[in-house]
Amino acid sequence: AVNGKTKYDPARHDDTFMKGFVDYIGELAAHGLAALAQQQGINLESDPTFQQSIQMKRGANSGWEQGPAAKRQAVSMDPTVLGLVDQVKTLQKSNPAAKEAWTMYCDGTAGGIKDPTRHDASSLQTFLASYA
Repeated sequence: AVNGKTKYDPARHDDTFMKGFVDYIGELAAHGLAALAQQQGINLESDPTFQQSIQMKRGANSGWEQGPAAKRQAVSMDPTVLGLVDQVKTLQKSNPAAKEAWTMYCDGTAGGIKDPTRHDASSLQTFLASYA
């Protein structure tokens, strides 16, 4: 109800909200599956059958060329990016206002992707400079 402003009918929401909602549900499911697999000693990241099954193909108008956000390739983890990721995470953990600022930044400029490891160095630097 917080994001949807108590409008429970999907037809009353715009495409952006609905895509965000579906991505959010997909991320919850993917995290749950990954946690369950990890508990059972299964490494999904190295399983080619699983990786093939999660690749979402789309037609010209279906909106899923990159797959759900939880399955998109994370940015290469060079030391510069890792340092910036750590700064963003530390800032979020230490300051509720910074966490809210990060959420707003991600929603406004990064397609709602809030995982700092999925941002490039430029995006992280822009946020840190704007929040400082």
